[in-house]
Amino acid sequence: MGEPVVMVSLYPEFPQSLMSSKASRGEFVFLMDRSGSMNYTRIRSARDTLLLLLKSLPMGCYFNIYSFGSRYEHIFSTSVKYKQKNVKIALTKIEQMEADLGGTEILEPLKHIYSQPCIPKQPRQLFVFTDGEVGNTKEVIDLVKKNSDSHRCFSFGIGEGASSALINGMAKEGGGHPQFITGTDRMQPKVMQSLRFALQPAVVDISVTWDLPKEVSVTVLSPPITTLFQGQRSLIYAQLTGQSSEAAEGCVTLKYSLAGHRSKKKLHFSLRPAEDTGLTVHRLGARTLIRSLEMEDRELRGQQDGGVKEKVVQLSVQSGVSSCFTAFIAVNRDNGRVIQGPMKHKNIPTPMTSAIRPALCGHAGGTDMWDDSIEDLEEDMCYNCLDEMDYGACNNSFGSLVSDIWDDSMEDLEGDMCYDCLDEEYINYVSSPTSIQEASTVPQQSDGTQEASTVTQQSESTQEASTVTQQSESTQEASTVTQQSENCSYKPAKNVDNITRVFSQMKKKLVKFWKSREMPLEADDAAPKSVPKNNMHSSVPEQPPRDPLLHLVSLQEASGCWLLDPALAAALGKTCEKLEKSKPALVTKEVWATILALIWLHGFKMDAKDEWELLAMKAASWIHAQNAPRVTKCVEAGNVLLGCSVKKEALGL
Repeated sequence: MGEPVVMVSLYPEFPQSLMSSKASRGEFVFLMDRSGSMNYTRIRSARDTLLLLLKSLPMGCYFNIYSFGSRYEHIFSTSVKYKQKNVKIALTKIEQMEADLGGTEILEPLKHIYSQPCIPKQPRQLFVFTDGEVGNTKEVIDLVKKNSDSHRCFSFGIGEGASSALINGMAKEGGGHPQFITGTDRMQPKVMQSLRFALQPAVVDISVTWDLPKEVSVTVLSPPITTLFQGQRSLIYAQLTGQSSEAAEGCVTLKYSLAGHRSKKKLHFSLRPAEDTGLTVHRLGARTLIRSLEMEDRELRGQQDGGVKEKVVQLSVQSGVSSCFTAFIAVNRDNGRVIQGPMKHKNIPTPMTSAIRPALCGHAGGTDMWDDSIEDLEEDMCYNCLDEMDYGACNNSFGSLVSDIWDDSMEDLEGDMCYDCLDEEYINYVSSPTSIQEASTVPQQSDGTQEASTVTQQSESTQEASTVTQQSESTQEASTVTQQSENCSYKPAKNVDNITRVFSQMKKKLVKFWKSREMPLEADDAAPKSVPKNNMHSSVPEQPPRDPLLHLVSLQEASGCWLLDPALAAALGKTCEKLEKSKPALVTKEVWATILALIWLHGFKMDAKDEWELLAMKAASWIHAQNAPRVTKCVEAGNVLLGCSVKKEALGL
């Protein structure tokens, strides 16, 4: 920490002539996670994102959409040319997408994608979306790295459970860019930013060299730069060692190739360290090196002697930057007294997910089969309604549906289940949170500093205790099921597949029910809200109106234009007759409709410009290609009609 550290910030801007040379080329492959955890708001957001992506692709490119879970599916057998017919087919399939493909197995679909031959002069761009982690992260990353010469990989981690090692590793080895969508982040802006990067030609042969006085040496703290994108900042940290005069200068040179053109940029800097920086740059450099070493440790786990860990710990302690092997606590030095006293206890309420777990006696692995099916269903069912198996007594309209589905399903299962084993002790659900008493290792203290430390450690302790509790319940349950099975003389029917088929039918019916209701959710994993009692027996309510922006975007043709029809009029809040009456003479309906759509976007949705900017640019390019007359008059008339004041230049016209 005593040596000077240099931070180099790269924010490239490339010549427009080189940027547009290959903008209309490319094969865009989208791989979407449809595992069970993508349910509710996540899958809806994924569908909206795919809509924006498809509408923003340039003419002349190719595309395909894959989805994966325990298995994988694709819309087209091979990538198809981007045109209206194919886009319409894809959008129809996207609307039907649900989070119904089971677990998170990403390796097999990747192998299939890479086995497809690349289209000549169409560089492949792979977009991967997932909200989980996999057990073969290294194998997945190695596969991406093996095929990095023929494609770029842009990865997206959805939610807090996404594996940072997987997302960062795929993007790094695939020459793309990682994005994480957490908390209240919207998926669409981040995805569209990555699409802008994907539309840029690849920057290759990147090198950074240092020119310093002989008595000064440099140690680069950052991993080598492998990608550069216009509009994306890249940082390089380096530590300088040795003595030099205060007037001495250093120079760093960046070299790269873009669209076949070699470029070189030089930056001169003073070797005199800045004063009163508070070691901020030192800590940022240490953090960068620590993260790089942590990734190296994950990759080499089980193949090295712990040298990487020792280096990380040493660097973390010296710099005061936490790592996966270290942690820091705040110490109150005001009173100077040794902290004493008993450990502080708190009752942490832990909500337990309810489930119905009857034993399927006589079937090998029967309990596992039931668990898997219930696991798929548990986010779709209203457990407050499961009162002693009396589904008909449900207080909301979902109860009657569950009753019907359950009755129909049980009729199909009569030959495969032993109902003598469905004793009440196997109907295992919890109607209220369970309190778990947790103890932290920090003595009781009245000051705020110790309280914060207590809360942090309790969180970890709570999670561990919760895990132990659930394991104990599972063990006890398994023991009970085994004893029950030994006393049961039931012999299973031959058609064991009926069980899987029945639960599959139950899942589909429940999905259709929730899709028809489109009930709003407050969080990704929220349970369905209760229906007011006065609406208990009412018919299925009307679906909420679609987001106006997405509705307008969905009407755009693949070429970039809009059609002057009732659907567009409704999206703009006007009648079709009024739109046609306001159209200037000698202007085609498509040009007029497209200008109106652009005015609406700029006039009412500037806050979401990052989401629609690419498709608006495509629309403006289409208007240019038409050599349309009276464009200025159209903009003026459109502003009057829609009540806007958008300038022609702002529309890209």
